[in-house]
Amino acid sequence: MVHASLPADEQLFLWTPEDGFGFHEIGDVIENEPNARAVSFDPDTLGVRTFEITDFITNPAKRIYEVTLDSGRQVRVTADHNVFTLDEHGETTRVKSEDAEDEFVMVPGTLPSARGTETELDLLNLLDDDTDDITVYATDGVGVVDWADIPRGSQRHYQSRDSAPLSATKRTTVPANAELTFKQSDTRLPRSLPVTPDLGWLLGFYVAEGFARRKQVVLGQKNRAPLERVADWFDQYDTPLSWSQTTNGIHQLTICSALWSRIFRALAGAGSEKNVPDRLWNWPDRVVEAFYEGLIYGDGHRREERDTLYTANEELADRATYLGSRLGYATSTYHRQRDNDAESDEWSVDFYRNAHKRGQYVPNPSALLRELRNDTGLTMADTADALGRSSKSSISNVENGAYDTVKRGTLRELRDCYAEHGADVSRLDDILDANVLFDRVVSVEATDRVETTYDLEVQPRGKPVENFLGGFGGVFLSNTAGFIDPGFRGNITLELSNLGTAPVALSPGMRISQLVFTELTSRADRPYGSERGSKYQDQGGPQASRIRGDREFGGEQ
Repeated sequence: MVHASLPADEQLFLWTPEDGFGFHEIGDVIENEPNARAVSFDPDTLGVRTFEITDFITNPAKRIYEVTLDSGRQVRVTADHNVFTLDEHGETTRVKSEDAEDEFVMVPGTLPSARGTETELDLLNLLDDDTDDITVYATDGVGVVDWADIPRGSQRHYQSRDSAPLSATKRTTVPANAELTFKQSDTRLPRSLPVTPDLGWLLGFYVAEGFARRKQVVLGQKNRAPLERVADWFDQYDTPLSWSQTTNGIHQLTICSALWSRIFRALAGAGSEKNVPDRLWNWPDRVVEAFYEGLIYGDGHRREERDTLYTANEELADRATYLGSRLGYATSTYHRQRDNDAESDEWSVDFYRNAHKRGQYVPNPSALLRELRNDTGLTMADTADALGRSSKSSISNVENGAYDTVKRGTLRELRDCYAEHGADVSRLDDILDANVLFDRVVSVEATDRVETTYDLEVQPRGKPVENFLGGFGGVFLSNTAGFIDPGFRGNITLELSNLGTAPVALSPGMRISQLVFTELTSRADRPYGSERGSKYQDQGGPQASRIRGDREFGGEQ
């Protein structure tokens, strides 16, 4: 099977020991082969966590398609790249992107919390300054300093004040109790700032309602109360503040500090490019929640069952969608053009507190439900009565696959009913309690891009996890390795395809493929074979496709 996957600039959400959780373009990941873990779902339990990346794959050039989901999530992939859904038995199955329209596919319901959360901001590492603008002070000495490029008069000035330019210090020798200030400023800050919910809220409010110039940060809103909260927070650092009010009634609070401006820009950017801080994914949950509250308070709208963020920044809409997943909200993102002279873009991101308003449908596990009811000895009429339904047809329609999806509420009612009558409902528990949601694919469209593609293998210790999270807003993606079904008997067909422009020479004895064996913990419930009419059972040698024998083409298989 030839692997095919994502273009170089498609983003992945990964964890690395150096930076924790963050976004990476797959082309960079394949080139550098970092020690990284993919955010993936476990096909057995549907729980979302991180798994080791076991291989980095470069593929031939192929046409790129754009897959769009009902929630606004998008990902660019090759046509034969897989996304995930559930089969009639409630088991994880794959569907090719080109065939995925109207399928309900897996997206994250939650994201893993940070490992070893960052509880302090080290300003030395955050600012990483290579100019002389920032000065380090320490009464016991600032550590090792390279004075080679500092004029002698300036050296004496710094040394007389127990200080040095940040750019000249050896960072590992600067003491923990050092203070920092911007050149010619009286405002000093400790080297480390605690990462608290108040800081998180402030940064969220800044992203929504603020901007930063070289020597000041400005926050504005018609309501003065949140600005008072900001002012109280800065008072603890003796930061100069200035108040003003515009002609249209907007209160403005100006933080008059070049150092604070540098910090805010390093964390969240400035102007129209402000975004969720890269470091936020590694902060404690309560700080992440506070950032979200500040963001919504500043530039959102709150309703009884959902919050909505409005932004003209596409990347912020993307990160906000991931943010919603991190906090367990069901999220969706919509794009439109504003009706103004500039025809500017606007994204709205909805965060649903009530999951039943978004992500409430699950691919119908019709065969599993039928098997569970049979295990209990209940008839369809018995089940309908137990659920308060007026007719058994409501049960029949689900079990016979009349509906492609079923509501979570209905699935939970059936689960409770069958559990009460002694059935093993553990797989329904997996589906209902999973960290994944299901989102309908609304379109799969070819782009004009034909280029080299890249893929990851996620198969730690032989476990076929084989999925990772990527794309705008987050979609679970698979590479395209094939599996031999349990119960198959016959010769395996090796499929090779040269998608390049030059011939490839194959010589006797050349290693061109691999077989990976996975031991099952029990016999397969539905083994491949004659009882299922499996059309390739007992094949000898390479076989032409027998797809015309399938029922949809008039056959019997």
